[in-house]
Amino acid sequence: MTDVLATLRHRLPAPAFAGPVHHVYVHVPFCRAKCDYCDFASAAVGDAPDGALLDGFVGGVAAEWERERAAHDVRRLHTLYLGGGTPSLLGPDRLERLLELFRPFLTSAAEVTVEANPEDVDEAFAAWAAAAPRARGRGSACGLRVSLGAQSFAPALREALGRRARADPAAAFGRLRRAGVANLSLDLIQGIPGQAAADLEADIAAVLGLRPAHISWYELSLAAGTPLAARSARSRDEDEGAAFYRRVVRALSRAGYDWYEVSNFALPGRKARHNLAYWRARPYLGLGPGAVSTVGARRWTNVAGTAAWLRATSAGARPPREVEDLGAATRARERLLLAARCGDPVPLPELTAILDLEAAGSLAAAGLVSLHSGTIRVTRKGRYVAGAVCVRLFRG
Repeated sequence: MTDVLATLRHRLPAPAFAGPVHHVYVHVPFCRAKCDYCDFASAAVGDAPDGALLDGFVGGVAAEWERERAAHDVRRLHTLYLGGGTPSLLGPDRLERLLELFRPFLTSAAEVTVEANPEDVDEAFAAWAAAAPRARGRGSACGLRVSLGAQSFAPALREALGRRARADPAAAFGRLRRAGVANLSLDLIQGIPGQAAADLEADIAAVLGLRPAHISWYELSLAAGTPLAARSARSRDEDEGAAFYRRVVRALSRAGYDWYEVSNFALPGRKARHNLAYWRARPYLGLGPGAVSTVGARRWTNVAGTAAWLRATSAGARPPREVEDLGAATRARERLLLAARCGDPVPLPELTAILDLEAAGSLAAAGLVSLHSGTIRVTRKGRYVAGAVCVRLFRG
């Protein structure tokens, strides 16, 4: 502990989110129907969405991108992420128009990700996804990364989540792979109401049978105000949730996946570099209704309403947004929280304003954190309870 105290005498500012912008997120706010567990900034547009609305969205992203690119002197993009909502609902033509906006700025090794729902993955979408990185010159030499929202391979569990679509995630995955999309990620949820241990084992077996390059497996969060929270009479069994989580981590780790973040697993060389940019506090721009940006000590969030966002972008104006100035203590707390998710070490001088040294010593003795060479790191054991570990580390 003497070494730790000596290190902390050298007070340094928290450098979170500093440097040039190399990462862009585009928020596509449209879904055919809103799932019962979802509290994201999204709007249901039905099975036959208004084409003019979707075209207007693409035009709005173009206008916002030009404004923000110039304001932040963006010259090179290392990652581009089209998320939502349901980006695949736009269809191949509009998605291609979106990619065209960013291609001149993508490095040759840039990671480009598009989220997709199984019901959108027809032959046309799969063919576009396979060809998109190579189309029209400069693009990602690594291939388009498609993140497929499976949630569960059991239709009854997807129905329990309020997912209206009946498309088979395994069939959509196979269609993409046959088309030549190699960089495939699956999103799943555990802790679904009614999910038994046998159901979890069946999902694990299905995932390992498909062997995607990347897996995101989240514990269900019952957000207040959502239909699923309203009809879920009993609270979650915390012991059962912890057992499910450990079973997922153990099974995927044994199968050769690197548990590199609390909810994310990857085969060698397939970590989600865009998400790593968030977790390592790199500056990023968010475009679209409800999108968040963080650059330096400032964070801003676009208005979630699509109509207000479209009015502003079509007039060449900045969308209405909420702006937050991040103080040194806030940046230090976020730096620790984000690093804890990945088990990354953080230099102790960056945490001077917020770190409880007595708690750090107790957690180190319990094997939940490691104090070494002037850094603090949440261990693999601690990563299971990373949020609780960080709460204990925060001073005051």
